[in-house]
Amino acid sequence: MAARPFAEVELIKKRVLSERVEILIPKGFEVMSEQQMDFNYGSAQSRPSVIYTNSKEASVAFTYTDNAADQDMIDMYAETFYKTYTKQFKNAKWFSNGVREINGRKMGYMELMKPELGHEVYTLVFFTDVEGKLLMCTFTCADRQKPEWETVAKQIMGSLRTNG
Repeated sequence: MAARPFAEVELIKKRVLSERVEILIPKGFEVMSEQQMDFNYGSAQSRPSVIYTNSKEASVAFTYTDNAADQDMIDMYAETFYKTYTKQFKNAKWFSNGVREINGRKMGYMELMKPELGHEVYTLVFFTDVEGKLLMCTFTCADRQKPEWETVAKQIMGSLRTNG
């Protein structure tokens, strides 16, 4: 029997953003402490609302923005973010981007490998509207861990449910 290259990652259901969102998160991922968030993001405007991480190897960040959003705006956001990212990360390697329907709702996404602090980071960004505002979710891990985490990242994206 061939050895499996990676341990199966168990996903568990979590509710985030005051119960507004239900999503699968890898078992063993913990919510990042305020101190760790301060260290990583300072008081940056772009600071996520909550981050689940496993000792900094991989993380899933949720940013509930103040940007107005509804289902009709997801295509526009997808286009805008793609343009912004391609400008900002000129050396990024793109795998896919666009809009798809997940659990009956439109969700925009971008999957890329981008340089960050001297190394490459696998990044899957996905976003949708929650109660009239834009929710951004970002899965990241080091490039060498992409084989291990890519399908998990996509399972996480596919599990997102909002209560409108």
